[in-house]
Amino acid sequence: MTTNGGDRSLLRRINLLATLRSAREAPKTIAGFAAATGLSRTAAEAVVLDLVDLGWLVEDGQGGHPGAGRPARHYRLRAEAGVLLGVDVGPHNIVATVADLRGEPLGSAHHTVSKAASTRSRLDAVLAVICQALENADRSLTDVWVAAVGVPGVVRQGRVEQVADPAGSPEPDLAGHLRTLLGRPVLVENDCNLAAVAEHWRGVAQDVDDLVFVHSGNRTSAGLVLAGRLHRGHSGGAGEIGALAQIGWEDAPARLEALLAGGRAGSRKEVFALASRGDEEALAAVDAFSQGLAFGIAALALAVDPQMVVIGGGNVRAGDTLLIPLQRYIAEFTYSRIPTVGVSTLGNQSVSLGAVRLALDAIDEFLEVAVIAAAGFPPPTVATFAGLDVRDAR
Repeated sequence: MTTNGGDRSLLRRINLLATLRSAREAPKTIAGFAAATGLSRTAAEAVVLDLVDLGWLVEDGQGGHPGAGRPARHYRLRAEAGVLLGVDVGPHNIVATVADLRGEPLGSAHHTVSKAASTRSRLDAVLAVICQALENADRSLTDVWVAAVGVPGVVRQGRVEQVADPAGSPEPDLAGHLRTLLGRPVLVENDCNLAAVAEHWRGVAQDVDDLVFVHSGNRTSAGLVLAGRLHRGHSGGAGEIGALAQIGWEDAPARLEALLAGGRAGSRKEVFALASRGDEEALAAVDAFSQGLAFGIAALALAVDPQMVVIGGGNVRAGDTLLIPLQRYIAEFTYSRIPTVGVSTLGNQSVSLGAVRLALDAIDEFLEVAVIAAAGFPPPTVATFAGLDVRDAR
């Protein structure tokens, strides 16, 4: 096959992107990049040096074994060239995580917000948490390339729709408002979807291609990763089985708190604490709660047949008091077809970490388009990604 100059230029840009992705995984020598990309050593060296000139790569300080002669040069992604923001905007809590261009967290911040807070005060709180996270990471807003936000509710083309609980719900055009405040591209996605992405990326499901993530806290919701990719469904509502009143997820936390009779009803934390000490009434309440939670999980699990169900949210702090009866009912309702029920280890950063991953993926997709459409390979600057729009990541 013959190629003209334009074809060769396109091929060069494709090789630049492949090498850049390889560098994000780990620093490498020229020979390492050649092996990872399938390029010849000569071609790999030329591509690496181009990326160094552009500012994407920098020579790393790794060396060879003492006495083995001159060590081969290693090159790494210049991950400090910019930062990404991942933000969890929940009804009760706002969490922001700042990460470098490899997705490594540099700093975070958390703020509790009233469910009754106005849209304006909620946006102010989001901005304050972002600024605190940037300060904790020793970075500034001028370093941010892309921000991504997780919210409760179905998200379609960057707008928040069908929020189950209107109180404390986010502004429908949250991405647009934050773009105005931050002056940066802002992506928005369902929070449980992002938590599922985070579990697959950095959590207990890293080696799992098909998983169901279930958040159990002040509300109950779910997200799906199938064949290693986030599954949103046709209209962005995959996993939202809690919308069915018959499932019982919407009022499950309130029912747990009300199940103690004789004026002993309290917070879920108190109910779980009583159950852990063997209180029969509390144990019965937790058992009924676990059964209802497992029923919805089983409905999802039987439909998609995942390798793992991951449980996250505030209720997992109850430990075995909740997890033992929950696992028992999941096994019963799914005929023991779910091989593993895992517990999230990411804490309150699961959504914000998933948002960081969303921002990374959006940058990747933006670069793919630029490789085809642009005359040259984009440099690593804030301005390069100014045109990244919320729809580009969907």
